[in-house]
Amino acid sequence: MPNASNVVLDAVNPVVKQSLQAHVYQELRRLLMAGHLRPGQELKVKDLAEHFHTSVQPVREAILQLVTEKALEPTPNATARVPILDRRRLIDLRNVRIAMEGLAAELAVEHITDAEIDALEHIVELENAADDARRVEVSVQQNRDFHFGIYHASASTLLPPMIERLWLQVGPIIRDAAELFDARDGKGSEHHREMIDALRRRDGRALREALTHDIQMFFDVVLKEYE
Repeated sequence: MPNASNVVLDAVNPVVKQSLQAHVYQELRRLLMAGHLRPGQELKVKDLAEHFHTSVQPVREAILQLVTEKALEPTPNATARVPILDRRRLIDLRNVRIAMEGLAAELAVEHITDAEIDALEHIVELENAADDARRVEVSVQQNRDFHFGIYHASASTLLPPMIERLWLQVGPIIRDAAELFDARDGKGSEHHREMIDALRRRDGRALREALTHDIQMFFDVVLKEYE
């Protein structure tokens, strides 16, 4: 299990002009979604405060917010922990992700521009290069950029933040899944390329089908570990 302080020290961004609580919250959120924090990992408020160069209060408030969003769970002695998802919860997350992200993708077909599709295709090229080089962290980021590039094109103000809350819960296992799956030779982006083709045809049904297969493939890798 990686040490929490090392993970945070390596990945924390500098403070920008925003409230300390908001900065800590956004950073912890980013670390969770990118898979920097792993299932079962404990986060001590005092240690985090030292690394963020803040008092404990903004850290505590950020953690409480993430606990409310089910991205973290409280533990004794002023700590929080990244949840370890059981099989039932994983299946629930899979089904809800397919439903919500599928709807966002179908809506995106009506609004996305050719330039935005070109940008998504470039992300897939970068993802392939990262997969071939076994640069898991980069591949995970490209995967997220690809998906949310579509969801933000949906013109919905409600769906993207709701989907992000789901990704907060699955983020810590995304990296593990990426390390388990050999995505080289384009195997990791197969469904992404199908999604690009569907977007260019403005075929919402095909887009949703390819997205469903993409999400299913991810959860199949994770659920196999439970067997």
